[in-house]
Amino acid sequence: MSKKSATPAAYGDDWGKAPEGPSEETDGNSEELVLQSWAFCKAKKNPLHAFRTDVDEKKRRDALLWRKRASFLQLDCGEDSFFVSNTYKVVGIADGVGGWKDKGVDPSKMSNKLMENCKLYSETHRQVLDARKVLAEAYTKVLTNKEVTAGSTTACVVCLREGKSASEGILDIANIGDSGALLIRNRSFLERVHEKVHGFNAPYQLAVVPKQFQGSSFDDKPSDALREQWECREGDVLVLATDGYFDNIFQTKTCEDAGWVGQVDTDPYANIPLVGGLLRSFLGANTITYSDPYRVVQRLVVDAYKISNDEKAPTPWGQMMKGLGYSKDDLGGKPDDITVLLARVVRRGELKRSAMW
Repeated sequence: MSKKSATPAAYGDDWGKAPEGPSEETDGNSEELVLQSWAFCKAKKNPLHAFRTDVDEKKRRDALLWRKRASFLQLDCGEDSFFVSNTYKVVGIADGVGGWKDKGVDPSKMSNKLMENCKLYSETHRQVLDARKVLAEAYTKVLTNKEVTAGSTTACVVCLREGKSASEGILDIANIGDSGALLIRNRSFLERVHEKVHGFNAPYQLAVVPKQFQGSSFDDKPSDALREQWECREGDVLVLATDGYFDNIFQTKTCEDAGWVGQVDTDPYANIPLVGGLLRSFLGANTITYSDPYRVVQRLVVDAYKISNDEKAPTPWGQMMKGLGYSKDDLGGKPDDITVLLARVVRRGELKRSAMW
């Protein structure tokens, strides 16, 4: 890996403090749109993990206390990480670059610290719904605090802003590397964020590069992140995932499976000529909402994990390898850490009614 030198974003006020103002999901305008989120992950097979002691496991969990939610603390994402802001307006995902292990560096430290800083910044600067700024400030804090001595990570951060109407919003996205985001409506594809890579298997990444490794590792800037803005509406589904997921599951399947978390409109009158429109106007169409999103996100990860270890499974990774001229032996799944964050665009008042939290 080799990269350009990073130019840190301007470091502003001290935001390493407890958030001020409302912090519960039920506070604020009950009609505003928020991201109701669930996450699950599974680390790739690693023989060393089988010998992890109780003390090591406690240290790992203690390092993740910033995630707050009990269901998030227990997750072992390997070199991946994620965050959900308690504002329910900002979410993100990251993938520590595994190449650092050859240099004696734990890649998870960089991905976890970046996500922790994103979460803290979004909670102490609640009016900032600029994904690139959240990412830049979080990265700058990593460099300033020097808690991470070496490492790099990809990242995708998403902020939800107000849209044209009360039922519409804007998803502001900053993506650096090959983690990504996918927007789904009615179990169908709407948008997918573009990746940004230097070349094959060499994604853009935010890094802390010690002197001894300068020139041998990529060192990109938050300003290098791709910026996209998508229109969304109540009931849409947002999927954030690391490349361990997207390399093993085709987009169509993701839309079909994850789409049940959102509102799915079924039109029983679609095939009735002329009269169908009249019936629809009086009776309306059916709306289905999946009752257990947490099981959905678990299923997404487990399905991807199984395929990642299947040497004969058809996968996006295998298709790409074939297109690059590799042999049939290179087709199949790609073993990797797999993390998925699933979010549904809802009214804040729905969080209060939900028993999911």
